[in-house]
Amino acid sequence: MVLLRRLYDWVLHWAQTPYGAPALFFLAFAESSFFPIPPDVLLLALCIALPARSLRFALIASAGSVIGGVVGYGIGLGLWGALQGYFFMYVPGFTEEVFAKVQDLFSRYDFWTVFTAGFTPIPYKVITIGAMRDFIEKYFNILTIVFMVLLIGGFVVLKYVF
Repeated sequence: MVLLRRLYDWVLHWAQTPYGAPALFFLAFAESSFFPIPPDVLLLALCIALPARSLRFALIASAGSVIGGVVGYGIGLGLWGALQGYFFMYVPGFTEEVFAKVQDLFSRYDFWTVFTAGFTPIPYKVITIGAMRDFIEKYFNILTIVFMVLLIGGFVVLKYVF
């Protein structure tokens, strides 16, 4: 618990530096795939300190989280065999029982499991790493269209909002 408290304090200190936004992106990215401290702590501190930039900070956190989720999926898809012992040993809340339950939920409810994990305290990294290849293959066309719309929409938002 002492280590987690130190990590929490370290995350919060970034809000008092000029590197808060890049730290927020990295933290959201890392938390989606392996880091135990959620970006919400830093996001709240940055939004309270600079309310006019709240939307920008939310977009930065969202982008980092989505990209981190893709990396987490990649870990599950390609590196799980080599890394599973590390995750079960060192990542808090990541046990074999939790992982098996998530895989079962994912195989039954696909998209809704991932969607729900994004809005609950369930560690998102468990979902992204535990996601199965079948989901991508089953919904490849839809996911490709959604990704392209989000990508183009993101550029349009960046161009006209910032």
